[in-house]
Amino acid sequence: MARFLLLHGAWHGGWCWAAVAEKLNRAGHAVSAPDLPGLGADAGSLTPEIGLETHLAFALTELERLGGAIVCGHSYAGMLARGLVDRRPALIDGLVLIEALWPGNNEAAFDIIPPAMGELFRKRAESAGEGWRMPPPDVAQFAIADAALAAAIAARLTDHPLKTFTDPLRLSGPATLPTDRRFVIAADRDPQPYAGTAAALSEEGWTVTRQPGGHEMMMTQPDLVAATLLQTAAKAGAKRERKDNAQRA
Repeated sequence: MARFLLLHGAWHGGWCWAAVAEKLNRAGHAVSAPDLPGLGADAGSLTPEIGLETHLAFALTELERLGGAIVCGHSYAGMLARGLVDRRPALIDGLVLIEALWPGNNEAAFDIIPPAMGELFRKRAESAGEGWRMPPPDVAQFAIADAALAAAIAARLTDHPLKTFTDPLRLSGPATLPTDRRFVIAADRDPQPYAGTAAALSEEGWTVTRQPGGHEMMMTQPDLVAATLLQTAAKAGAKRERKDNAQRA
């Protein structure tokens, strides 16, 4: 049995992983897909003080509670995945990023996303978010082919704290990465804001796959996302078995 920690992106909640989590559970694995502070079912607790460290500390506590896991981060949650790799590398059995940010030391989300997108988010926060919260963007940019699903997703998105995008991530040193690490990018999104990240990680030994489904592929293509996670689980299991055999020998 593998353990999975599924971290949602900005404006979302743990609800976005429901279909993927069900498939992983059916395969006999344990899944945690929590709502980050101030988001999802916790949206009523959103405050200006919630920043990147708030979310990272929450994710770290959940990773430790699980005793280790395969970490999967979507979009903004790549910031959290990078922080977990820095702080508790021994607890990460595998790493999967779905169109996610992957920051360097002292980089904030606004340093990584396309400048025009960042400017739009800032302006929306000023005009409709009291200067500290970012209202959800137009889901058209997510390239969701199913109009009904796009509308359903849009209805569930909630405001996201601006501070999580302005706070830089402080890292202690080079990443100690798990052997199995994957980056999934949408093959049907144009323009593709994660193309540069995918290319850079491919050169660093990551497995990069292109799948249809737009930015929200955990909801548009849950079978494909679950299959990717199960592949990581299989490799993690094989690695554990080799380690156990070596210790017994």
